[in-house]
Amino acid sequence: MSFRRVPAAICTVFLLAGCNITDQYHDDVEGVGKQIVADWKELPEVVGAEYEYRHGLDQGQVIYAIATVEEDSVQESVEQLQEIARRDYWRGTSQNVSLTVSVYSDANPRVKSPTGPDNSVSRKRIELDDPAGLEKQYGPRPAKK
Repeated sequence: MSFRRVPAAICTVFLLAGCNITDQYHDDVEGVGKQIVADWKELPEVVGAEYEYRHGLDQGQVIYAIATVEEDSVQESVEQLQEIARRDYWRGTSQNVSLTVSVYSDANPRVKSPTGPDNSVSRKRIELDDPAGLEKQYGPRPAKK
């Protein structure tokens, strides 16, 4: 083996080993998605809720929270659903997460096809942009591990 190939081989080994080490799965982040869905399902106007937790070195921590709401109350529900997601994110993890909340009407539900139209009534990324206000409203955020 030539000396030129050794650094390339070493880099490949570290990259492949790093994929398993840096998978970035966190139980507490998974718990945030579960909690959001559970809290949403307690609302009478919510006819369906689910989440998707994606994680990895290339994308970080990503939660997509999706609610389907009765047509008659969808507009009034959007802010409440976003606030529940914000609260559960604040209380559930110290991790920095990309959390997107999408709300659909049961009259025009989510199309799961990758080429289907986005017929959401609302799609918003939830930010924790006022930590002092959130702590005052919801209590302290979990400590970093």
